[in-house]
Amino acid sequence: MPTIELANPKAAWLLPVWFLVALLTFWGLRRKRRAMTFWLPPEGVNAWWRGASGQWLLFVLATLLFSLALMRPRWFAGKVPVPAQGVDIVLCIDVSHSMLCEDIKPSRLEFAQTLAANLLARLSADDRVGLVVFGGSGFPLCPLTHDRAIVMTYLSLLEPSVMVYNPTTYLAEGLQTALRLLKRPSGNPRGGVIVLISDGEDQGSDWQGVAKRCAKEGVPVFVIPVGTVTGALVPNLTEQGKVNGYKRDAKGNIAISRLNLETLQGIARQTGGKVYMPYDGVREVGQLLSDLTTYRRQVWTKRVAQWREIFPLLLFVGVLLLLAETFLTPRWQGR
Repeated sequence: MPTIELANPKAAWLLPVWFLVALLTFWGLRRKRRAMTFWLPPEGVNAWWRGASGQWLLFVLATLLFSLALMRPRWFAGKVPVPAQGVDIVLCIDVSHSMLCEDIKPSRLEFAQTLAANLLARLSADDRVGLVVFGGSGFPLCPLTHDRAIVMTYLSLLEPSVMVYNPTTYLAEGLQTALRLLKRPSGNPRGGVIVLISDGEDQGSDWQGVAKRCAKEGVPVFVIPVGTVTGALVPNLTEQGKVNGYKRDAKGNIAISRLNLETLQGIARQTGGKVYMPYDGVREVGQLLSDLTTYRRQVWTKRVAQWREIFPLLLFVGVLLLLAETFLTPRWQGR
């Protein structure tokens, strides 16, 4: 890295202009000196020339400094660490029918809402939060925002009535929608993570492929499984969102939804995330917050170049030279 650089090199076109003006003004002074020999004695002409050439030199140096100041020269003062700031977090919540199972009280969905609400209340104020829900397809309910009240409002809308049209579970749809929500313009240093809350059931989506995309883009997926290995009956919903019996499989047997921990662990492992087993909605959130703090430090632990501007000094010296040129005028003309 260079020790000195120009922050505004485009202003270098002023230097040829400055040089041309300096030559023209000096040529004008010499012509005036030859003309004055017809009207003044040699002593007077010499006195005028000493003062005029001194003024010209001060003026030329001052304008040179001003021209250089416009190019903003600066010197490298070393690298300094960037303080940790916020990151982007997308809550990706499963709203398929299996989330109505009651193997976790009062239901998987309500437990997921409690988890998300606890997390929102304890996140850093600098973090931006978005909300994505998914079942058979993914849908961004809330874009990334610092306004936690809006996210909480959308979170409270997750009721059985909104789940009627999501009977299946495609994990890839949820992850892909969350990834699109996290898409950042180039040059934006904010990191992004996905917090996936699901029972892990998947009806054949390409979650491995989307997990690889997350890993490629540096987006870890932190997973909070919801459900139990023993499982529970899956409620059947009417169009009004009311429970009407239980779902049956292709053979006519009552369907049981079980926690698919292996799939969720695979997503976390491929993306560099982590799995937090459900406990009470508080303990797992505390562990997640601790890992998010570590992630923030990793994202923002960078050292950026620090530059010291030189142009204020150039402007100051240039002004002093102009003042000296002004005060020089009466001194040599009064002799």
